[in-house]
Amino acid sequence: MDMLASRDARLHGNKRRIKLTDIESDSFDPNDPANGGISYAKGMSAINAVYRDGRVIEGPKVFLKAYEFVKLGWLFKFTEWPVFNTLVEIGYKLFAKYRTNITRGSSLDELISAYEEKKNIEQVECTSSSCTTKR
Repeated sequence: MDMLASRDARLHGNKRRIKLTDIESDSFDPNDPANGGISYAKGMSAINAVYRDGRVIEGPKVFLKAYEFVKLGWLFKFTEWPVFNTLVEIGYKLFAKYRTNITRGSSLDELISAYEEKKNIEQVECTSSSCTTKR
């Protein structure tokens, strides 16, 4: 995706069409309309894209649209053909389910649990006499 964002910058300058969002960043806010209400769990479960008007798409369609935005849509056009579309969807679902096991050595469920635990710890900071909510 970084390659697509770089190509987008070269082609469109200040009027870029692709914005990458790090859902693991401390500044990520799923409630920000620009993030389409995509939670950490949803974002980690599949690639998502949010249009400027708030529509959300996920899965292989994201790659097709991103490639189209940088004038390389022909590379993914086959994913719209009925026979290939079914295979691509099945393949992507398998990849999305197991990718974190391969890339991070942890299951998706383990990463989501760790993230939620971290966020819960960040929410409440206690001293011996009182607790305050952070964020």
